[in-house]
Amino acid sequence: MKINPQSFFNFCANHAPLLRGLAETNGEISEADARRLIRTTGNPSDELPETTWRRLRELQILLPTEAGSDFYTLAEPVNRLLAYLFDEAQATTPEIIRGYIQSLETLGKQLSRAIDGDDITVVRLALEEIQQTLRRIQADLDETHRSILTEVARYKTERQTISVREKFRRIVHWMDRYVDPMVAIVNADGPLRATFDEIEQLLHRAREHGLFNDLPALERNTRHLRLVSRHALRVFQQCRRELQPLYETLRRSSFIAEGAALALERLQREGLDGWIENHVIASCSVRLQDVPGDGAIERALRNVVEHPPEPAPVLVLHTEEATPAAYLRHVWLESLPDEADGNLPLADLLGWIVSRYPQKDTADTLAGFTRLVFDGKFSAQFTASESRTYETHDGELRASPVELTST
Repeated sequence: MKINPQSFFNFCANHAPLLRGLAETNGEISEADARRLIRTTGNPSDELPETTWRRLRELQILLPTEAGSDFYTLAEPVNRLLAYLFDEAQATTPEIIRGYIQSLETLGKQLSRAIDGDDITVVRLALEEIQQTLRRIQADLDETHRSILTEVARYKTERQTISVREKFRRIVHWMDRYVDPMVAIVNADGPLRATFDEIEQLLHRAREHGLFNDLPALERNTRHLRLVSRHALRVFQQCRRELQPLYETLRRSSFIAEGAALALERLQREGLDGWIENHVIASCSVRLQDVPGDGAIERALRNVVEHPPEPAPVLVLHTEEATPAAYLRHVWLESLPDEADGNLPLADLLGWIVSRYPQKDTADTLAGFTRLVFDGKFSAQFTASESRTYETHDGELRASPVELTST
């Protein structure tokens, strides 16, 4: 065993402020800086600074940048552990996700060859590597999500300390560098989904081939593929929903600030006169440049006097408008059921309408016939009599007689 886990975690538990300080130090740290940090974060009743410095190197928390160097860096596994514990996420770039996708494509080719060649060992190794890659993708996506949420929270808490233009540039950076490229990668038609579908088909093929009998491993990889695909799309859609309102708000504010800065710059450079003409909204006003002459006054009076007179308008207060034909037709149709009710039973309904209303045209006759046939209080049925011809005001109809009775 390279490092004793109990000793490592006991040391970390007793020196949490020191580890936090080392994690916040960007880049290399010299031995003098490390010793100074040990003295400022240590307790006088604890171990000696020399002992702490020695344990940092023995437990490989600090690693020399090169052999014999006096500069050290925090070990990357320890750095990731501290970032996880202190919730200090680092966003993953789209290039890293594309690298994972290329790795899965290579594993897919190896898995396909292993299935064709009945190589169980390669199949097992490929499945293990696929599982590890999927875990890394999910962890990196979650870390990027936390980084974007941290940036949104930082924007909301630093309203007075950072300019609008700086905030806008930061939001644009996150949108252009991370969110939009990531959404393009994890979309349903993106490379991530295509590669995952191909890997899932290979897993199904391995199961159907009967070569690899570890069915739980196959099911676990298939389930993890679907989970990561859905999770990735949901994460970055949520990130876009978080950043888009801030982007639009800062975009408008940035334009306003940029316009105000441009106007003030021109005021300083060109002076007040030119600035007013270009940046102040002009108000409309009538400006009399000269007194009207006799010719203009004479022409105005002549236009008034010689204007042709017009008769005064006449208001017709007592007029009677004709009743609309459509209204009269509606009234007639609504009165038909009462008139037909007093003449029941009718052996020939269409003949009764034609004889009673000979002035009605073919359309009105058929409308009245339909009104009575479909009325709920009447029962209509065709008789066995031969068809006959009915003459209307503008044509003729040929049909069998219809008997109308009360229901």
